[in-house]
Amino acid sequence: MLLVDTLVVIGLATVSLGTIQEADGVQERTFWLRNDGTKAVALVQGYTSCGCTTIDFAKDQPIAAGDSTAVTLHFNPRGKGGEFEETGTIVYGPHRKRVQMSMVGTCITSEETLLKQFPVRISNDIRLSANRFDLGIMKVGETKERNVIVLHKDEGNRQERIPIVFSVEASTPKGLQHIDYPVKTIVHGKQHILTITLDVMIK
Repeated sequence: MLLVDTLVVIGLATVSLGTIQEADGVQERTFWLRNDGTKAVALVQGYTSCGCTTIDFAKDQPIAAGDSTAVTLHFNPRGKGGEFEETGTIVYGPHRKRVQMSMVGTCITSEETLLKQFPVRISNDIRLSANRFDLGIMKVGETKERNVIVLHKDEGNRQERIPIVFSVEASTPKGLQHIDYPVKTIVHGKQHILTITLDVMIK
């Protein structure tokens, strides 16, 4: 039985952009969709995984059986950093089927964005996403988790995510506490301890 109302991506559905610079600006790639069904279909809607990505296509224009149409994804790397995977989804046909395309790669963040993302300077080579966390109100036996990200500028701006896990013990003093929490990282081959402050109200 022949498939009806079916679009397929010609070639790769996921395209690698490799390593790009934030300063390079908007990146775009065009994907081709072929109607492998037996009846004409139209693209009725398109959406993306993130506001940094937009999708262009010919909306509501019939695609005859065997014909193809282009869909273009635009990725704006401004304010983005590290690995990314951005997806565009096309909704088509009366049964509102879906087909997806993606762009993946690594974005090297500009200096301006890095300073905003990692405002806490420890040294010329080390910066933090934050050095203070408000845990709110906690009770004995309760545990909360946060993450601090360490930026190693001397290692190609490597980002290290370190979990912070805090549990309230029976011996923890009641009331508002400002707790020093040690975070371990490796700097120039040696262990380095950074101190994060946890603000918490113990009930």
